[in-house]
Amino acid sequence: MDYLINKFNKIAKNILVKLTFNPEIVTNFDPSKIAKTTRVKTNKIHENIIFDEKGNILTSLSILMVFSFILTAILVLNVAIDYNNISSDSIDSNNFNYLIQDYQRNIPIITKETIDEISDKAIKTHVPCVNSKLDIQKSVNEKLKEVNKKYQTTQGLAIESEVLSVTNSDDPFHVNIKTALHVKKGNLEYEQVIDQKIAIENLKDPLPFLMCKNHPTLIENNTKINYKDSLKYYFIQNNLENPESYENASSPLIIKRCPYDPYIHHGDNFTLKNCIDNGYYHESADGSCYLCRLEGKGGCLHYGLETFIVPNKVNNLNLRSISSSDHVIFADHYPGDALTFYISENLYEIIFLDSSHRAKYGL
Repeated sequence: MDYLINKFNKIAKNILVKLTFNPEIVTNFDPSKIAKTTRVKTNKIHENIIFDEKGNILTSLSILMVFSFILTAILVLNVAIDYNNISSDSIDSNNFNYLIQDYQRNIPIITKETIDEISDKAIKTHVPCVNSKLDIQKSVNEKLKEVNKKYQTTQGLAIESEVLSVTNSDDPFHVNIKTALHVKKGNLEYEQVIDQKIAIENLKDPLPFLMCKNHPTLIENNTKINYKDSLKYYFIQNNLENPESYENASSPLIIKRCPYDPYIHHGDNFTLKNCIDNGYYHESADGSCYLCRLEGKGGCLHYGLETFIVPNKVNNLNLRSISSSDHVIFADHYPGDALTFYISENLYEIIFLDSSHRAKYGL
């Protein structure tokens, strides 16, 4: 017991020296008095502690209380620092994740711009892509390298990206792009292969310009194509029936999904006219997909698109020619009979349709 009391007094004295730096208090600190006080009868302990002339016990207890307070303050400060560090790490992580999401959102935008540029080049030069998938992949990779440099400069983000593939989608109004992405900033790191769908709606259709490249007199006005005599020339070259019926024919320029689905409702009222006037495209198992359209293929094995190539107005219905679906004109070449969808001033607006397309569109 004496040993513990002496040990306690030594610790208290050391604390007093370090915390007060007051020689007088240290001098007046007498361990023997603490031992004496400890040995008195139980009913005198309280009185001795309170009325001790030197006040040694009270001073030691005060020092211990101060020491405890300092320890508590240090613990609270450490907790506060840790919390601030956690908060700072959380902010950095959130900002890192936001930048990654922003980068990923840019990939479809860049890809669509790239496809638009490739399509526009094909329309102007009448030269098809040899491999549209590889052309898009290569061009997007080059653009992403420039974007990566910008993120490095402005955000301190080290990005490595590579477009692995561009492929057809189950939905012919989209193409798929697969990109490998590795991002690093400080201690934060992200690595993933991402699959994204790119909408082809509102892109130009290069197929008519590539199919009529041998006699490219067709023109466009940002919404529709006027073939002038280019389609008639194409018919003559391919020995197709009634070339004159498609002189000055027209078709849509911009890819737009037809809202009249199921397609059988095209037979209702003026639905077919509204569809043709708006230049809509339809899903088709026989039509050419957009990636193959860039290569100048009128038909392909992929699930694709079709639209109507509309002959000029006529005043004679006893006509027969190649069915007006674009994949039939540019690839399959089977005939259809004239079908009137509007009459005005004794002029008939017609398309040529075979029996299978009549059934598909409820006509």
